[in-house]
Amino acid sequence: MASQEFRKEFSEAWEGGYYEGDPLDPMAESTYGVYGYSSSLYTVYLACIRPYVGPKTVALEIGPGRGAWSRAILSRHCARLYAVDVAPAEHTHFWDYVGRDERVSYLVAENFELSDIPDVSIDFLFSFGVFCHLRPEMCESYIQSLSRKMKTQANGFLMYADFDKYNHCLDNADSTSLKRFFDHQTRKVWMPVKWTYSAMWHSFRSKVDLERVSKARAHNLTDASGRTSWYHWGVQDACRAILNAGFEVVEPDIRAIGRDPITHFRKP
Repeated sequence: MASQEFRKEFSEAWEGGYYEGDPLDPMAESTYGVYGYSSSLYTVYLACIRPYVGPKTVALEIGPGRGAWSRAILSRHCARLYAVDVAPAEHTHFWDYVGRDERVSYLVAENFELSDIPDVSIDFLFSFGVFCHLRPEMCESYIQSLSRKMKTQANGFLMYADFDKYNHCLDNADSTSLKRFFDHQTRKVWMPVKWTYSAMWHSFRSKVDLERVSKARAHNLTDASGRTSWYHWGVQDACRAILNAGFEVVEPDIRAIGRDPITHFRKP
């Protein structure tokens, strides 16, 4: 009798079957409302760091900068973190942001050899917002060095630039960005807020579209100061280099970010 009541109650509660939203749609609406969206950076942390770093992990981060990702890795209570950057800590203010921690070795890179890191010592590699600023041949040199430094079954997560994915992101921005949320919330969002957002969006898109054309003509983009470039490597070439270095590609792109790929690879 109880089971019959249970079935009747829940079958009537969700006519047509329970449906919260499409899990494969990055901008799907749900009953969580405005609480149903989170930062891409937080998503990267959940997908790339949290499941793979623990108390026994010896981690390597290439290009920590100020140390935001370093703090995320350290929050998982790793045994040790090698933080390798081309700039000294005095320039990046790494210690000011991360705080002094005996588990951390901050190393200034003079080349791509990672010579200050012991061979076969690394359980986990993470790099975000760095390889996109390196020429492809530089990226490949780092990958070859990593093959000597990482242990068997060590996991690596590498973010880099792919202009095809970037352009696809721009071309589909109306459906894969917050603009879609505002467009679909006519009755729920205060109209002046929606109009302001729409005006800002069109202004932003006009500037971005100009950048898109320039990227289609060249395989790098240099900022106005002429100091920083953004280089196309691409998923296909990146995965080829990773495989050639003796790694296995677990996922060519984990798709945690709409604009840039992140490749998950492992040392067999």
